[in-house]
Amino acid sequence: MSVKAQQWTYGAGLGGALYHGNFANWNLVPNTKELATIKPSINLQVMYQRKSYVDFRVQVAYSGLSGNIENRVSPPVGGLAATNFSTSILQLDGLVDYNFLDYQSNRKIINWTPYVYVGLSGVLAKVSGVNNGLEFNSSLFPVLAFPYGLGIKYQVNSKVGLQFEAGSRKTFSSALDSPRDTNVSNYKLFDGDQYLFTSISVTYTIQSIFCPTD
Repeated sequence: MSVKAQQWTYGAGLGGALYHGNFANWNLVPNTKELATIKPSINLQVMYQRKSYVDFRVQVAYSGLSGNIENRVSPPVGGLAATNFSTSILQLDGLVDYNFLDYQSNRKIINWTPYVYVGLSGVLAKVSGVNNGLEFNSSLFPVLAFPYGLGIKYQVNSKVGLQFEAGSRKTFSSALDSPRDTNVSNYKLFDGDQYLFTSISVTYTIQSIFCPTD
């Protein structure tokens, strides 16, 4: 016997975003100056779970990015004109989670799991700053991004859960840290800007009808 099951879950969380691009060219670990540029973020999400191993999520998040050419470690940048930026980010994510353990809002089982996620993001960005000593301020523009990462979910009880995740948004644009030339395409398939995105969320399940299967 096999009975279909599903649940809807709402969540809200806080986290941070860290820029990675031309003005922060770290490989594995950012330096202390770059870590100091982490910006806070807030997010809201809706999750649909038909099977215990797969979730589908829609998430809206607001955050910011910032960077400064003086934060670069290599190559040296001494003597260059002032260059820095601040970017506002509003993103809409469509995500798919793969849970490594049988994850359900059921007190009779182990209610936690590590997971990985992938998806597609639409980003609205607005950039301002100083480029080679000249101030600039862009209008709002859209960017596509590829989100991926990993996390841990823990179900406190049949309704309330906790969720921690860390990942990246690999954008298809190089316009998140510099003046945007509207006469030139800023689309970059492999060399776009990137930012790390983390969050800790509280989730609430409003419906759960998981049933036993044989």
